[in-house]
Amino acid sequence: MLIKRFSRTPLAIAVALVTSGFTSAALAQDADGDSAEMFSPSTLEEVVVVGRLQSVAASLVDERLELPYSADFLGFEAISRAGDSDVGSALRRVTGVTLIDNKFIYIRGLGERYSNVTVNGAAVPSPDLARSVIPLDLFPASIVESLKVQKSWGPDLPANFGGGAIDIRTRNVPSGPVAAISIGTGFNSESDDGLGYPDGGSSAMPSALRSAINRYQGDLSQTNIYDVENKSGNAITRNQAEEIQRNLILSLNRDVAISKGSLDPDRDIKVDLGNAWDVTDELVVGASISGAYDEEFRNKNQTKRSIGSPETSFADVERTVHEERTTLALVLGAEYQQDQTVQLSHYVIQNDADEARITTSFSNNNPVVDNRPDRKYATRMEERELVLSQIKGSHRFGEFSPLADLEMLSFDWFYSDAKATTDIPNATSFTGSLDRTTAEPTPYISASSTAGQFEFLSLEDSVESWGGKFALPVDLSGRELRLSAGWWNSEKAREYYGYTANVGTSSTVGTPATVFTDARISDLTNNFDLTMGSGFGNESYIAAQKIGAVFGEADFRLSEEWRLTAGARWEEYQQAVLPVNLLDYTGVFNQQLIEALKDPKQTFAVQNDDIYSSAALTYSGVDLLAANEFQLRFSVSETVVRPDLRELADVAYIDPELSVRVFGNPNLKSTQVRNYDLRSEFYYDGGDNFTLSLFYKDLELPIEQVEGAGSDDDTVLRYINGDSGEVYGIEFEGLKTLPAGLFLSGNVTLSDSEITITSNNEVTNTERQLTGHSKYVVNASLGYDSPNEQHSASLLYNVSGERIFFAGTSGNDDAFEQPFGSLDLIYNYYPSENISLKVKFGNVLNAKREFEQKNSSGDNVVILQQDVGTSFGLSLSWKY
Repeated sequence: MLIKRFSRTPLAIAVALVTSGFTSAALAQDADGDSAEMFSPSTLEEVVVVGRLQSVAASLVDERLELPYSADFLGFEAISRAGDSDVGSALRRVTGVTLIDNKFIYIRGLGERYSNVTVNGAAVPSPDLARSVIPLDLFPASIVESLKVQKSWGPDLPANFGGGAIDIRTRNVPSGPVAAISIGTGFNSESDDGLGYPDGGSSAMPSALRSAINRYQGDLSQTNIYDVENKSGNAITRNQAEEIQRNLILSLNRDVAISKGSLDPDRDIKVDLGNAWDVTDELVVGASISGAYDEEFRNKNQTKRSIGSPETSFADVERTVHEERTTLALVLGAEYQQDQTVQLSHYVIQNDADEARITTSFSNNNPVVDNRPDRKYATRMEERELVLSQIKGSHRFGEFSPLADLEMLSFDWFYSDAKATTDIPNATSFTGSLDRTTAEPTPYISASSTAGQFEFLSLEDSVESWGGKFALPVDLSGRELRLSAGWWNSEKAREYYGYTANVGTSSTVGTPATVFTDARISDLTNNFDLTMGSGFGNESYIAAQKIGAVFGEADFRLSEEWRLTAGARWEEYQQAVLPVNLLDYTGVFNQQLIEALKDPKQTFAVQNDDIYSSAALTYSGVDLLAANEFQLRFSVSETVVRPDLRELADVAYIDPELSVRVFGNPNLKSTQVRNYDLRSEFYYDGGDNFTLSLFYKDLELPIEQVEGAGSDDDTVLRYINGDSGEVYGIEFEGLKTLPAGLFLSGNVTLSDSEITITSNNEVTNTERQLTGHSKYVVNASLGYDSPNEQHSASLLYNVSGERIFFAGTSGNDDAFEQPFGSLDLIYNYYPSENISLKVKFGNVLNAKREFEQKNSSGDNVVILQQDVGTSFGLSLSWKY
């Protein structure tokens, strides 16, 4: 017989019962404190657990304790209680985790490129134009069963591991009938009135323009149109050539007049239906379908200042974003004899963001005293969609095993096919000025070849991922050895294409709505011209990535207290990133690319393979620091962090969240990482617990984002490799039950980092902390559950220390994002078992996002500030 594992399930039950206040009813104690009588399942009719958040934590304690590597978990009820609408917001509650731009996760002070994200263990594509990592705001909390954040590496994870690995585990087939509906509304204090425009960005690139680009080989000048038509036998005049060009301009959607008006309140609706059916005594099938829709308007106004002359060179940005998300989830599953399960899941997630922006700015070339600020009008619709289909199975051979020794052999497998797309059908930008010296301010459109720009971008990112894992427990003289082995593969293809059409004109009084009209453009006496190209490098690229891996692990229980786990993973990695010039019809660009690929030192395509290993030692016991149960575990591993596709592409793009220009670097190298982790966990009566962790990471060639050359109010960023780096720190998390239904939970991370860059002489500080690293992260929650189960409340606080936004160059100091302290208040009312009412106040302290940089005099300058506002949400739910 195998020795019994250290008791997990009884601990989870004890935590759930004690925290619910049900213990006295479940277990009668005699005068000596011994168990006098256990309750009988035959006489127990109903068990009600009222400690909602604590019981959810208890439901995940088995997995957390059984895993030989450090990991944190978050269940769906805890996410719901905190009022988080998407995965990114929910992960803010996890120890050592910070959320950037409301969508990207930093773990233990390492940027999003150091975090690997999977869905049910499978690789997924990214619809984000600025990064190849998937934005976590894309996943609504309504489809999540639990979130797993693994902070020490094991061989069944992809080798691309730095700060941690996030696995989004979606909801399973229900075990019984499910019917639920929720409706909600809300608003934001900064978003009563905002900007909008008529079209809403729905128009795609005109077919006439696309055809003209091919016919005139990317050159839409009047002279080239005249030459091409006449050479092809279509004799036309110069005026007719100009008319052809004007018709192309007219084909562009210019119905983007920005105006200010009242904004609609937030609204959302969720519907969930499902059931399970007993086909036979041994076969159960189940299905669920759910849908969700939510919509919100947010003003994200910004102020930007030049580090050199902040008082005279600055920009005020009025910015309104209208965001819509639609989700459809379908899950089908079957279970046979409780040992064989198969589940098919299909998700369609649509996320659209429509933005209108007006920027008013002064510069050294346009001083404040003249009172004639530059003005830029911009609109942008970004349509993101993720279609994800997965099938997975879990099997235990049992009686089907041909050999008795293989009865406990289990096999888990998955296959995932996903496609992410992003379309920007018509992003517009118009440059002008505003004369404030007159009684009524007079707007102008600037005399420029790029006075009006129309941008069309499309991204398609497809990923196939599949894998399997065998596991077999073996009895070695009463001691258990668990052997596991498997494989993991993914194939990714990405296409990113961008066109920019520029409409030039002479200086004209008016706004885009009054200058770029059909009548003015059709009148050949007015000055208009049309060219193609962004003016700052290639906009397009194609890329492919292929990963194949096999892994194995041995988990040996040396005794009931000691456990040794060791494993390795062989991984082959292939990647190619090729820039594309869509306007090159001469073949020169492609020929240059072909010649560059022949160079043995080329960086467009890479192929390598390596073996990555890990080891973990765990000690389990009782009575240390008066704990009912405790664990001490130490792990060490070697992993790699590879540059993402966009960082390697020799192209330039705009980061849409902060409106900064970013350039890729095809010469980036992968970062080698050595991970060390020491973790102790203590569990007490009543559900109280605390965890203390120490970690250290040694980085070779870490990737950093640094400042590039830009104009007065235009930040430009690029990527480089440092020489070496390290991150180290301590984490503490715990849960403490208080009197009167109160409980306190939270976590604190204190850490430091250092990077050395001597290979780049432009960097101002050759030794400093890592970009994106915060020296402290605090998450705290004060919760309340009423004895009658009708009320619950949580006060949530989240803050992280300042972090480097980008590294300064050419004598400029580093720019730091300042601490953002978010205080949220959530109240839930349960008037009956089926109905609940939730009220949430977000960012109660009305904190703002601020970025500071020291000038040459040593003074801190706020180079970027963005409003966030306080939000209010109200939702009503009914469930069967």
